Amino acid sequence: MRKVRLALALAIFMLPLACGDSPFEPTDPNNLVATGTVRFFSVEGGFWAIAGDDNVTYDPMTPLRSEFQREGLRVRFEAKIRADVGGTHMVGPVVEIVQIRKL
Repeated sequence: MRKVRLALALAIFMLPLACGDSPFEPTDPNNLVATGTVRFFSVEGGFWAIAGDDNVTYDPMTPLRSEFQREGLRVRFEAKIRADVGGTHMVGPVVEIVQIRKL
């Protein structure tokens, strides 16, 4: 019975951790992990980019998911810098977003 109570207590303790914001762990140590603010640029028909806190604007190679298309939204993201891909937006490096979350 004691083992059952211990397992139940552990499960109750771990549940909020599983449901809430988990630590942001990079999937590849070579990837960029940064924080920034989502911005809409009206040039070239309009596009969403991330103004990084490091003063670099990152241009996602695919559109941000709709839940992240909000002006001024603070995010933390992991991305691969894609120097092998050209872009027309000319705001900063083209990146492939690996993971992103709201702050």
